[in-house]
Amino acid sequence: MLIMDDMMKDFMRRFVKETVNLADMIKKQTITSREVQTSIRLCLPGELAKHAITEGVKSVCKYNNSSGVAKRTAASARAGLQFPVARIHKIAKAIANGKRVGATAAVYLAAVLEYLCAEVLELAGNAAKDLHTKRIVPRQIQLAVRGDEELDTLLSHISISAGGVIPHIHKSLINMKSTHRIPSGPPEIIDDL
Repeated sequence: MLIMDDMMKDFMRRFVKETVNLADMIKKQTITSREVQTSIRLCLPGELAKHAITEGVKSVCKYNNSSGVAKRTAASARAGLQFPVARIHKIAKAIANGKRVGATAAVYLAAVLEYLCAEVLELAGNAAKDLHTKRIVPRQIQLAVRGDEELDTLLSHISISAGGVIPHIHKSLINMKSTHRIPSGPPEIIDDL
Protein backbone atom coordinates (compact mmCIF):
# COMPACT_ATOMS: atom_id res chain seq x y z
CA MET A 1 0.00 0.00 0.00
CA LEU A 2 2.46 2.55 -1.22
CA ILE A 3 -0.38 5.00 -1.81
CA MET A 4 -1.45 4.91 1.85
CA ASP A 5 2.18 5.25 2.97
CA ASP A 6 2.67 8.33 0.81
CA MET A 7 -0.66 9.74 1.98
CA MET A 8 0.30 9.36 5.66
CA LYS A 9 3.74 10.92 5.05
CA ASP A 10 2.07 13.85 3.31
CA PHE A 11 -0.36 14.32 6.21
CA MET A 12 2.49 14.20 8.71
CA ARG A 13 4.59 16.74 6.79
CA ARG A 14 1.63 19.11 6.58
CA PHE A 15 0.75 18.76 10.26
CA VAL A 16 4.34 19.18 11.48
CA LYS A 17 4.99 22.19 9.22
CA GLU A 18 1.80 23.86 10.44
CA THR A 19 2.80 23.05 14.04
CA VAL A 20 6.27 24.56 13.51
CA ASN A 21 4.66 27.72 12.09
CA LEU A 22 2.42 27.96 15.16
CA ALA A 23 5.37 27.44 17.51
CA ASP A 24 7.30 30.18 15.67
CA MET A 25 4.37 32.57 16.02
CA ILE A 26 4.09 32.09 19.76
CA LYS A 27 7.90 31.91 20.12
CA LYS A 28 8.09 28.42 21.66
CA GLN A 29 11.03 26.09 21.21
CA THR A 30 9.20 22.90 22.15
CA ILE A 31 6.32 21.43 20.18
CA THR A 32 3.77 19.84 22.50
CA SER A 33 0.48 18.07 21.94
CA ARG A 34 -1.33 21.41 22.36
CA GLU A 35 0.37 22.90 19.27
CA VAL A 36 -0.28 19.69 17.34
CA GLN A 37 -3.94 19.85 18.31
CA THR A 38 -4.21 23.42 17.05
CA SER A 39 -2.53 22.53 13.75
CA ILE A 40 -4.91 19.58 13.32
CA ARG A 41 -7.85 21.95 13.78
CA LEU A 42 -6.41 24.22 11.12
CA CYS A 43 -5.53 21.50 8.59
CA LEU A 44 -8.49 19.13 8.81
CA PRO A 45 -12.02 20.12 7.79
CA GLY A 46 -15.13 19.87 9.98
CA GLU A 47 -16.11 16.56 11.55
CA LEU A 48 -12.84 14.95 10.48
CA ALA A 49 -10.96 17.38 12.74
CA LYS A 50 -13.33 16.77 15.64
CA HIS A 51 -12.91 12.99 15.51
CA ALA A 52 -9.14 13.20 14.96
CA ILE A 53 -8.78 15.47 18.01
CA THR A 54 -10.84 13.05 20.10
CA GLU A 55 -8.57 10.16 19.11
CA GLY A 56 -5.47 12.23 19.87
CA VAL A 57 -6.68 13.29 23.30
CA LYS A 58 -7.65 9.70 24.20
CA SER A 59 -4.22 8.40 23.21
CA VAL A 60 -2.32 11.13 25.08
CA CYS A 61 -4.40 10.52 28.24
CA LYS A 62 -3.79 6.79 28.03
CA TYR A 63 -0.06 7.41 27.44
CA ASN A 64 0.22 9.78 30.43
CA ASN A 65 -1.78 7.49 32.76
CA SER A 66 0.36 4.46 31.98
CA SER A 67 3.71 6.19 32.61
CA GLY A 68 4.54 4.10 35.68
CA VAL A 69 3.34 0.69 34.44
CA ALA A 70 6.49 -0.80 32.92
CA LYS A 71 9.80 0.69 31.96
CA ARG A 72 10.35 -1.45 28.88
CA THR A 73 6.95 -0.88 27.27
CA ALA A 74 6.91 0.73 23.82
CA ALA A 75 5.28 4.14 23.53
CA SER A 76 2.82 2.78 20.97
CA ALA A 77 1.67 0.10 23.40
CA ARG A 78 1.40 2.60 26.26
CA ALA A 79 -0.79 4.84 24.11
CA GLY A 80 -2.82 1.94 22.73
CA LEU A 81 -1.82 2.63 19.12
CA GLN A 82 -0.72 0.54 16.16
CA PHE A 83 1.28 3.31 14.48
CA PRO A 84 4.92 3.59 15.66
CA VAL A 85 5.19 6.55 18.01
CA ALA A 86 9.01 6.44 18.16
CA ARG A 87 9.36 6.53 14.37
CA ILE A 88 6.87 9.40 14.07
CA HIS A 89 8.79 11.26 16.80
CA LYS A 90 12.04 10.81 14.87
CA ILE A 91 10.51 12.00 11.57
CA ALA A 92 8.82 14.96 13.29
CA LYS A 93 12.16 16.05 14.77
CA ALA A 94 13.72 15.90 11.30
CA ILE A 95 10.95 18.06 9.81
CA ALA A 96 10.79 20.50 12.76
CA ASN A 97 14.06 22.36 11.92
CA GLY A 98 15.75 22.44 15.30
CA LYS A 99 12.61 22.63 17.41
CA ARG A 100 12.21 20.19 20.24
CA VAL A 101 9.36 17.72 19.87
CA GLY A 102 7.69 16.54 23.05
CA ALA A 103 6.75 12.93 23.63
CA THR A 104 3.05 13.70 23.79
CA ALA A 105 3.25 15.52 20.46
CA ALA A 106 4.45 12.33 18.79
CA VAL A 107 1.70 10.31 20.49
CA TYR A 108 -0.91 12.83 19.34
CA LEU A 109 0.41 12.79 15.76
CA ALA A 110 0.46 8.98 15.69
CA ALA A 111 -3.13 8.82 16.93
CA VAL A 112 -4.35 11.30 14.34
CA LEU A 113 -2.51 9.55 11.51
CA GLU A 114 -3.89 6.19 12.63
CA TYR A 115 -7.41 7.62 12.68
CA LEU A 116 -7.06 9.10 9.18
CA CYS A 117 -5.63 5.85 7.83
CA ALA A 118 -8.47 3.84 9.38
CA GLU A 119 -11.04 6.25 7.94
CA VAL A 120 -9.66 6.03 4.40
CA LEU A 121 -9.26 2.25 4.57
CA GLU A 122 -12.77 1.79 5.93
CA LEU A 123 -14.28 3.78 3.07
CA ALA A 124 -12.05 2.04 0.52
CA GLY A 125 -13.04 -1.34 1.97
CA ASN A 126 -16.71 -0.41 1.57
CA ALA A 127 -16.03 0.56 -2.06
CA ALA A 128 -14.23 -2.75 -2.65
CA LYS A 129 -17.14 -4.62 -1.10
CA ASP A 130 -19.59 -2.80 -3.37
CA LEU A 131 -17.51 -3.81 -6.39
CA HIS A 132 -17.34 -7.44 -5.15
CA THR A 133 -13.56 -7.55 -4.80
CA LYS A 134 -11.53 -8.85 -1.88
CA ARG A 135 -8.53 -6.59 -2.37
CA ILE A 136 -8.34 -2.82 -2.00
CA VAL A 137 -6.73 -1.31 -5.10
CA PRO A 138 -5.95 2.36 -5.84
CA ARG A 139 -9.25 2.69 -7.70
CA GLN A 140 -11.21 1.99 -4.52
CA ILE A 141 -9.08 4.44 -2.55
CA GLN A 142 -9.80 7.08 -5.20
CA LEU A 143 -13.54 6.35 -5.07
CA ALA A 144 -13.51 6.46 -1.26
CA VAL A 145 -11.60 9.73 -1.02
CA ARG A 146 -13.57 11.51 -3.74
CA GLY A 147 -16.86 10.16 -2.40
CA ASP A 148 -16.34 11.69 1.04
CA GLU A 149 -16.71 15.47 1.12
CA GLU A 150 -14.19 16.16 3.91
CA LEU A 151 -11.53 13.75 2.65
CA ASP A 152 -11.97 15.22 -0.81
CA THR A 153 -11.26 18.74 0.45
CA LEU A 154 -8.31 17.45 2.47
CA LEU A 155 -6.83 15.60 -0.51
CA SER A 156 -7.93 17.96 -3.28
CA HIS A 157 -4.32 18.70 -4.29
CA ILE A 158 -3.37 15.01 -4.55
CA SER A 159 -3.82 12.76 -7.55
CA ILE A 160 -3.84 9.05 -6.76
CA SER A 161 -1.87 7.07 -9.32
CA ALA A 162 -3.88 4.32 -11.05
CA GLY A 163 -6.99 5.69 -9.35
CA GLY A 164 -8.85 6.51 -12.53
CA VAL A 165 -11.48 9.21 -12.72
CA ILE A 166 -14.73 9.69 -10.89
CA PRO A 167 -17.73 8.74 -13.01
CA HIS A 168 -19.69 11.90 -13.71
CA ILE A 169 -22.16 12.83 -16.42
CA HIS A 170 -23.20 16.46 -16.53
CA LYS A 171 -26.91 16.92 -15.77
CA SER A 172 -27.52 18.84 -18.98
CA LEU A 173 -26.40 15.79 -20.96
CA ILE A 174 -28.70 13.40 -19.10
CA ASN A 175 -31.96 15.23 -19.89
CA MET A 176 -30.95 16.11 -23.41
CA LYS A 177 -33.77 15.39 -25.89
CA SER A 178 -32.83 14.91 -29.46
CA THR A 179 -34.21 17.48 -31.88
CA HIS A 180 -33.15 15.47 -34.90
CA ARG A 181 -35.02 12.28 -35.51
CA ILE A 182 -32.87 9.33 -36.41
CA PRO A 183 -34.51 7.14 -39.08
CA SER A 184 -35.17 3.63 -37.90
CA GLY A 185 -35.54 1.89 -41.24
CA PRO A 186 -33.21 1.37 -44.18
CA PRO A 187 -31.91 4.49 -45.94
CA GLU A 188 -33.95 5.78 -48.84
CA ILE A 189 -32.50 5.53 -52.28
CA ILE A 190 -32.63 8.79 -54.18
CA ASP A 191 -32.60 8.60 -57.94
CA ASP A 192 -31.43 11.76 -59.66
CA LEU A 193 -31.85 10.44 -63.18
